Amino acid sequence: MSSIDDVKAALDIVETVRGYVPALARSGRSFKAPCPFHSERTPSFIVDPERRTWHCFGACATGGDVIEFMRRIEGLDFREALRRCAERAGVELRPPTQREQRAREEHERLLRANEAAALFYQAALRGPSGAAALAYAEQRGLDTAALDAWQLGYAPDEWRALSDYLLARGFTEGDLVAAGLASPSDRGAYDRFRDRLIFPTRDARGRLVGFGARALRADQEPKYLNTAQTLLFDKSGTLYGLDRAGPAARRADRLVVVEGYMDVIGCHQAGIPNVVASMGTSITEKQMALAQRYTANIVLMLDADSAGSAAALRGVEVASGAAPTGATPTIDWRGLISYQDVLRADIRVVALPAGEDPDSLARAEPDRLRALLDAARPVAEHLFNAAASTIVEGDPRSRSRAVELLAPTVAATSDPVLRANYVSRLARLGQVNEQTVLALLARGGRPTRPAPVVAPAAARAARGAPAVPDGETQLLLLILLHPDALPAGRALPADVFEDTTNRRLFDAWCSLGEEYEARRDELDNELLERDAAVRAWAAGTWDPQAWDARQVESGITQIAMQLRLRRAQSRVRPVALTQAEEVHGARHRGEPVLEFAARAAARAARPPTEATEPQRDALNDTARLADEFAELTQRQRTLARSAPGPGTPEHSAADHNEQFDIRSADPARADASPLDRPPAEQGAGAAATQRRYE
Repeated sequence: MSSIDDVKAALDIVETVRGYVPALARSGRSFKAPCPFHSERTPSFIVDPERRTWHCFGACATGGDVIEFMRRIEGLDFREALRRCAERAGVELRPPTQREQRAREEHERLLRANEAAALFYQAALRGPSGAAALAYAEQRGLDTAALDAWQLGYAPDEWRALSDYLLARGFTEGDLVAAGLASPSDRGAYDRFRDRLIFPTRDARGRLVGFGARALRADQEPKYLNTAQTLLFDKSGTLYGLDRAGPAARRADRLVVVEGYMDVIGCHQAGIPNVVASMGTSITEKQMALAQRYTANIVLMLDADSAGSAAALRGVEVASGAAPTGATPTIDWRGLISYQDVLRADIRVVALPAGEDPDSLARAEPDRLRALLDAARPVAEHLFNAAASTIVEGDPRSRSRAVELLAPTVAATSDPVLRANYVSRLARLGQVNEQTVLALLARGGRPTRPAPVVAPAAARAARGAPAVPDGETQLLLLILLHPDALPAGRALPADVFEDTTNRRLFDAWCSLGEEYEARRDELDNELLERDAAVRAWAAGTWDPQAWDARQVESGITQIAMQLRLRRAQSRVRPVALTQAEEVHGARHRGEPVLEFAARAAARAARPPTEATEPQRDALNDTARLADEFAELTQRQRTLARSAPGPGTPEHSAADHNEQFDIRSADPARADASPLDRPPAEQGAGAAATQRRYE
């Protein structure tokens, strides 16, 4: 029985589904409810407990097991859905490694520290020192029930009140700093939050991952202070109130995003529970991806004074850009059919009346707020109005900027009637004809710009730059020098480093973790020399801080993946070349190619017992390639071009090179491999290889 079968057998599908679909009720031998994946009046969602399956007989017309239900309802990939189900069932998918066990224990310890801190803050709010904070909360309309439900608290105006409380309960100063509850100093850790109203922040699963804190005095800066980036808390990937608003958003098929903590609590108190906060003016791509797990209908509620600000417009653009898209056939201005990426989500915007915010409106006029939400305008309408307000009469550049702002949104509009209307409006706004607008939209709404030309001086400087180190060194460079590389780096298997010294240095870095810099002198001389060599190459040539924290994880993964790929290619390519030359020789000798391939496969299938492991790998590759060739020949498939005969110049060493230039990577491009180089920089050997196989 596989681990997946163990999970499905241990998990009660009825209870799991009922946690998301409370209306699930018995109907004969099965259970029935309205489908959670689409709106319907007549229940068509059936759960069969005997077969451990579910099926929607309505608009979805799909079904599956409990893992597939978890995947769809939470918007996860299969691996994450399986992990969630395994946690629910108490099934260990595989024994954790020591590193994973340590990371898991640290994660649990930080969560316990946050929970203990929340209890401390709650008690302080009702104590003598929290009187002013409690009065402020009551003035904002928060009753006792709301304070308890959202666990609001108060951070005393002392340097070590929370730290002393948690240290007395067995936590260390390192735990407090790692959880973001305290800040380090030469004299010891001190409380991060002091004399502030505390808003505990939970993730979608209800785990307390961080805190938000509002200033209570006019001279306090900043007005709102959040937990710093930690293993638990990522502000750009967290939505305040999502643990409470998620189920309501699924039922209403709409999620409302506001800016502040009080806006969320006020809306929930007014009976509008599908509201979350981005904890800032501009929503991020991570937050949009999180919201889309619950619904494709997102409403951005903006204050009147910030609705047209640059930050708010960036947030609206991010919301549109992060929404799911699909390819739809369209006819361009030349009458040619092409495929256009269009939005598969409905993003709308509500600009509140002047002087109002969601909290004040929810408390004073909740019905009016609901009406505004129902009348929310499409994101394109909001952007049209905002762009029009930025145009300066007589300044064509302002019109050009307005068109650039609007074009991507119009290009992603799937409704043909709306699209035609927007094209017409965009042409009038830019004072150009519609053909010009259609040509711009055919390029995805992005203006074409000339490719940069390398100046001679820059080319000479590049030629004189230090040699590019191998891929392992570049991977060490990223994980050693970037402060946010620890989680992704620890997830790497040690065998990604084939060099023994590199692997030992990597193991030491994983063991020491955040203490690596402070305890680097404890390494032996060989590791210290390798560490120094890595840092020496980076000095003056590459700035690790240029990489955004969001791109570090994907960058490390891509570097490791390309290292493995290049190694596999360098091992298989000589085998393939040898096979090609042997086949070419067999043809010239007049031997039947099929018989030759069969003999080669048989010869390679019997590696000598004294062969080393790398030799056996190469022989196995030879056998596999010979088998594939024999099968292709058996099917009478002909080669497109004959292979070159013996005597062809060998491939340049650059063809097998694992070297890439991490300095050439653009940190702003999260989708670009950090190790890729332009073809022009790969050397004449790579070009010769490409011609040889063409």
